[in-house]
Amino acid sequence: MSEARKVRLHRSLSNQSVALKSLISRALRRKRAFLSRPSKAVQSDVRGRVVDRALKTQTRLSYPSRQKVLEAYAVGTPVKEIVSRFGICRSTIWKIVTSAGQPTRNHDLSPAVREEIRRLYAGGLTLAEVTERLGMGRVNARAAIISAGGAMRPQGRRRQRPAGA
Repeated sequence: MSEARKVRLHRSLSNQSVALKSLISRALRRKRAFLSRPSKAVQSDVRGRVVDRALKTQTRLSYPSRQKVLEAYAVGTPVKEIVSRFGICRSTIWKIVTSAGQPTRNHDLSPAVREEIRRLYAGGLTLAEVTERLGMGRVNARAAIISAGGAMRPQGRRRQRPAGA
């Protein structure tokens, strides 16, 4: 006795819409050839080759450009400025610097500053307000809150206090 096989269709094919029925009937009757998609235009960039199958376009830095990134980082140029100048991600800068064997910049905060950041955040300020008040980056402020024993609130809007409270 043969066992019945179940065929699982992708959910986009499970809807028996008019367009799908038409497509299936044309395929079965071979009345019309399927239309082919036009080929994509080649992406080019003045900085180098661009990968076309990534979620985000990626810039491949040439060796001289990597050396310029290293030089800029070594003289103390802020990472935000290097990111905007070369059009690369922050993590790419870290990878370039560590692969070259250069020491990374580490801005250690004193325990008193960490506690101040945690106190401000626990007092109701948002992370953006804390970073603006103290003139530091979001990532560093978040790390300081957690290392000082604080907990991050869920993201989203702050609840508005009632008018009389």
